[in-house]
Amino acid sequence: MNKHRVRTLVLSAVAAGALMMGAGTAGATELKEVLDEGMAINKLAQESQKRIDKIVEETDKIVSQYKAVQKTIEGLKIYNAQLQRQIDRQVEEMEDLSTSIKQVTYVKRQITPLMLKMVDALEAFIKMDVPFQLNKRLEGIERLKDLMDDPSVDTSEKFRSVFEAYQIESDYGRALVAYTDTIEIDGVSREVDFLQVGRVALVYQTRDGQITGAWNNQTKQFEILDDSYRSSVAQALRVANKQAAADRLLKLPILAPERAQ
Repeated sequence: MNKHRVRTLVLSAVAAGALMMGAGTAGATELKEVLDEGMAINKLAQESQKRIDKIVEETDKIVSQYKAVQKTIEGLKIYNAQLQRQIDRQVEEMEDLSTSIKQVTYVKRQITPLMLKMVDALEAFIKMDVPFQLNKRLEGIERLKDLMDDPSVDTSEKFRSVFEAYQIESDYGRALVAYTDTIEIDGVSREVDFLQVGRVALVYQTRDGQITGAWNNQTKQFEILDDSYRSSVAQALRVANKQAAADRLLKLPILAPERAQ
């Protein structure tokens, strides 16, 4: 009985050893497969990580580009706002300019008749004034009239010319001028030297110095003066022609002032 039990135990031990040896061989195989599987999983993980890193890098680029675009958009918004303010100011200036053009058109309609009246008034004044350089002054009036009728000349230029003509006539009142012209003396046309002293004296002397005369504003004609004026007029002519110095008093027939009408 005991021997049988011992044999049985020995057989059981042998069987168990055999089983353990078989189990060890199977375990090694499974371990290799597990390791291989783990290496495959690690490789897949590495590849996945690379893909993730690449996606993250591309995402960062996209985010950077987005931020750059956002910054550009903000700059454009500021620029557009500035442009809009400039456009608004230009619109206001255009409205002001349109208003000014309308006013200029109105003024132009009003100033043209005024200029024509000024030219007519200046012509009447010259004809009533002391007749120094009369032809020259009346020719200037005719040029002004032609200018007023010329459609190619701007209104501002016409007004400037009228104002200039008035200024010239005003300057004549302070002028000391000598010039040569012809005059009829005793029915004979003769060349004489004229002396204009502003608007207070207009005298003449023949080229030979024998006849001296002056304009009488009351009779509206030239009258011959006595010989007492001859030397004074001759000296005054030399002064006006810058041939002598104004170093002494000269006797000249001065026109008496008239009461304004």
